[in-house]
Amino acid sequence: MVSARIAHAARVVVSIAASAVLVASAGCDRAGHPPGTIQVDFEISPLSTDPRIGTDAASSRLNELIFDSLMKIDRNGEFVGDLAERVERPTPTEIIFHLRREVRFSDGRELTARDVKYTYESIENPELRSPKRASLKELKAIEAPDDFTVVMTTANPYAPALEMATEGIVPDGTPPPLKSASAGPPGSGPFMMLSFTRDETAKLERNPLHKFEPNSPAAILIKIVPDATVRALELAEGVCDFSGNNLEADVLPWLRAHPFLKISATPGTTYKYLSFNFRDARLRDVRVRRAIAYAIDRATIVKSMLRDSARVATGLLAPENWAYDGDVTAYPYDPERSRQLLDEAGYPAGADGMRRLQIDFKTTPEGARLAEVFQAMLQRVGIALNVRTVEFATYYGEIQSGNFEMTSLQWIGINDPNQYYMVFNSTQTPPGMNREYYSNPALDRLVEAGMRTIDVDERKKIYAQVQRLAADDLPYVSLWWSDNVAVMNRRLANFEPYPNGSLRSLATLTLQGPGGAEPSR
Repeated sequence: MVSARIAHAARVVVSIAASAVLVASAGCDRAGHPPGTIQVDFEISPLSTDPRIGTDAASSRLNELIFDSLMKIDRNGEFVGDLAERVERPTPTEIIFHLRREVRFSDGRELTARDVKYTYESIENPELRSPKRASLKELKAIEAPDDFTVVMTTANPYAPALEMATEGIVPDGTPPPLKSASAGPPGSGPFMMLSFTRDETAKLERNPLHKFEPNSPAAILIKIVPDATVRALELAEGVCDFSGNNLEADVLPWLRAHPFLKISATPGTTYKYLSFNFRDARLRDVRVRRAIAYAIDRATIVKSMLRDSARVATGLLAPENWAYDGDVTAYPYDPERSRQLLDEAGYPAGADGMRRLQIDFKTTPEGARLAEVFQAMLQRVGIALNVRTVEFATYYGEIQSGNFEMTSLQWIGINDPNQYYMVFNSTQTPPGMNREYYSNPALDRLVEAGMRTIDVDERKKIYAQVQRLAADDLPYVSLWWSDNVAVMNRRLANFEPYPNGSLRSLATLTLQGPGGAEPSR
């Protein structure tokens, strides 16, 4: 593994050198950016510029710069007011939000409770076909008794109700998004979208009706750069100003050697995991899932491939989460135990050492390298992993519909342990987020109790049981919690990392040297 890492690092350096000519010939240089503009490289294009639709990470990162929500999550993982200046919870089923005054969308319209009500009702409307509809299942009613008061009522006591208050707000009457790639609706956030070309660029400019600090960015050019080597090269050439959580660990020492670049690395909550389709009888056998867990050398991957930029995970919740409990079944690398479990499951090794167990593994071109590592590790215990790569939009659509045997995904920004309900409860199958069609009555009862229990201490006890049961039954094989690693030009000052990888602090950066934006008047 170590020798493979060194060989890969050498290939990366050669690839960077070979790509220099291509980038130079593309004419991308700092002179091409207007003053006050920063370039941010994404590896994947956002799938939707409408906050009611986009659930992928790229869409979320883009939309949080454009749209405000009732509540947001701060750097400590706590809910704080965004559009809401005050929140009341008079009963276990009622939340009252008192809105800030004089908030305007970038087109000049005043934001009122009517816009909030419309946004949520449109998400719940089946005609919009919003994938976020399932997350509002507990919302019984949303009312706007006056222009600056919103009342949410849940059908039952619902502990994670504030998570429902994090949806980006669009103006009343905003139509469904067009199928073709286009700029989304106006928001009230720090930036507004000038243009969007899928798989190419998104151009953002300061919302003139939003306050901002002196010398903060006047515009952001988000460029879609699928190749990690080219993203690294654009940073080294001064073309790109910021790239977050999308660079290969092997190139970080090389980038660190550039005096005009700096690296921010902090513990993160992004959870990487292996996922199985439980409609497949082979993968429904817990012995097979445990065999796969023992066959994956996660510690070596973290150390060698990820260069210690992650922590081996025990479950969905990172240690920083208030409900985290690490006293669960662990699966250290143990290929012999893996082989024993496969024998017990009825898959003995043949004369060639391989078993009658072939599994299709779907991934994107960006995930192909990791898939090949899994393939090699599983081959050691006799499992043939057939890696199939498809472009991201197709891949994401197939995963959302449950059309896969095995894959590796990540959850970004897990805050409330109710995530266990959203992804494992048997009622949440597609179009919900239980894409694996997993069902366990004992886990159902626990996550439903955790959702209904308001007392924090009692919830913590419930989720300790949830974490132990999930680690035993393995609906997911936990891989690691990724650190948040951002590389940026030193002219970007005051960047504040968020545990969930949010890029909201791009709006509050200070630009040092030439090119800073003038403050709003």
